[in-house]
Amino acid sequence: MIANTDMFNTYSGNYEDSPEALMLKEAFLTSAEEIVVSYLGFRPTLQAHTDVLLSGSGNHRLYLPAHNITTLEGITIGCAALEPDLFVLCDDHIRFRDNRSTFPTGKDNILTSYTAGWAREQMPSVITLSILRIATLMLSETGGNIGLTGKSFADNSRTFINYSNYRKYLQPLDGLRIMRF
Repeated sequence: MIANTDMFNTYSGNYEDSPEALMLKEAFLTSAEEIVVSYLGFRPTLQAHTDVLLSGSGNHRLYLPAHNITTLEGITIGCAALEPDLFVLCDDHIRFRDNRSTFPTGKDNILTSYTAGWAREQMPSVITLSILRIATLMLSETGGNIGLTGKSFADNSRTFINYSNYRKYLQPLDGLRIMRF
């Protein structure tokens, strides 16, 4: 998990540590992380991606469904296995080192194996914070709270805020979001 219960306790200010409370907090963190992962379009934790089929587009760049690409273990284009050192690794794509070659157009014509993502210690804080914010909102909905709060104004008007819509808490992740796969 990206965020742990110690982080959650500090962020939420809720230090209840009964077995039931800890199990519920773990469920909130897991659910919040899945919401963030689904929104991002990739799992941001450091992991190996093996035998990923991609489609070439005739461009100099081949975008991978991940960020923070750290190693390229193997790549096969068509039937030709190429050496990984022929490529430059960028945040979310690879390109040929010679800057002239392109990835041939075709559907599922490129097979890659690579490692991408971040260790927990290097995880972008915006990801961790989004998970903690959403998990804390889930925590606030327990005990009969329906996920709404209101604010009264001097003119006797009242505004309600729905906390179950996580869109505004996911919006800061837009720069990391992958939408092209």
